[in-house]
Amino acid sequence: MPRHPDTVITPNTLLVQARQRLASPQRPGQHLSRAELANAINVALDRLYPGRSLTAHYVDQRWVGKLERGEHRWPSHERRAAIRQVLGAAADADLGLYSPRRTEGGAIPARQHMTDAWFGKLPGDLAQLPGPWTSGSELQAPARIEWPHVEALQRSIALFEEWDHQHGGGLARAAMAGQLEWACRVARQASTTETVRRTWLSTAARLADLAGWACFDSGDKPPTTQRYLMMAIQMASEAEDVQQRAHTATTLGRHLTYVGQVSDAHNVVGLARSDWGEIPPLGRAAVRIVEARAHARSHDGPACVRAVALCDEEFAASGSDGPEDPVWGYYADVGQILGDAGHALFDIAITTGGHKEVDKLINRLQSAYSHHPVKAARSRALTMIRIASLQIRDGDFTGGLTSIQAGLADARGVHSSRLRDDLRALDCILANADPEPDFADEVAAARAHVAEAVGSQI
Repeated sequence: MPRHPDTVITPNTLLVQARQRLASPQRPGQHLSRAELANAINVALDRLYPGRSLTAHYVDQRWVGKLERGEHRWPSHERRAAIRQVLGAAADADLGLYSPRRTEGGAIPARQHMTDAWFGKLPGDLAQLPGPWTSGSELQAPARIEWPHVEALQRSIALFEEWDHQHGGGLARAAMAGQLEWACRVARQASTTETVRRTWLSTAARLADLAGWACFDSGDKPPTTQRYLMMAIQMASEAEDVQQRAHTATTLGRHLTYVGQVSDAHNVVGLARSDWGEIPPLGRAAVRIVEARAHARSHDGPACVRAVALCDEEFAASGSDGPEDPVWGYYADVGQILGDAGHALFDIAITTGGHKEVDKLINRLQSAYSHHPVKAARSRALTMIRIASLQIRDGDFTGGLTSIQAGLADARGVHSSRLRDDLRALDCILANADPEPDFADEVAAARAHVAEAVGSQI
């Protein structure tokens, strides 16, 4: 009887490659050995968990060998944190680490459910929302809704979006969830005209999309994020709103890519592409960004670069009325396109990019940063922290330390797990950097400031 795919042992090539990218501290010209990696993990454990007895978590070269051979894929939380820090990885999936069990936070909910939502046939009551913030009680819906109700809901969403851009999803998602719970009850209980009903559903779908995004940005459990986004797709389908449905597909694709479910992300993008002829160039540019990020997560550099080039072409083809688009207008900002697609290229450059490619990407991200409005604090912080990471990795300590200061200034008041992950990755790069003696104290001080910023995120 054939073995289940999840039980087949395959070498962890991502982990091997990550180790071999680091130089041996004792043998010039050679890569880090398994024994040296084990020692570095143990040092990182002591640094990450001071005051704790970590004897049970210490590792040796044999343990590293088992991990690289794929005999073990899911070490303890403490060991995973240490190995991410040593190897400069932002997520477990970047090192080929995953839980072999079918956990609720693994793959996207059954693909059949995704298809059902796409065609507006998702089973269940939409008012049954996930997350710890909903009331669970019967909120009273008005007997009838008219256009003023729709306009009030739209104003609430505009405020939530402003909060999200400025402060991250961590502080606003509870308020979004409460508003969405009420909006879902209204959709199912209040009477109205067919035109108002469709607009209400479309508006509620946008709110569910935003709530799912906020949960993703806050680092909530994947099932919570995915449930909100599936609800958004369901309501957009009921409203026959192709644009909002496709927009939510891009949000879901980003989330799935981030948690390592790349094949599922491609499947979701494929559904969005089924409406390709109806999606405007600005929307197609957003879809291309998701494709680029998925390719980057798969370490497919050429495919990522092609997707970014197609994104730039779609953006160039978008009209001057792009900012007025009620769904895709956010992407009419050149800074958003440069930065979002640039972040996909970052994932490739940070591991494989040569000096020339890194310089080109830094220029792209710096241009994006210059276009980010001051109130978009999270975007500014994410972009500048990645610029700093590239500069430090490339040996530019003067530029990198200056960028760190700017990025940390933007990060104040932001509460985002994605920013926290990028700050941790920056700290790993700083830890593995080899600065000239004149920069040693500044690098140490920068690491302390970065650690403080990590603690303030969520």
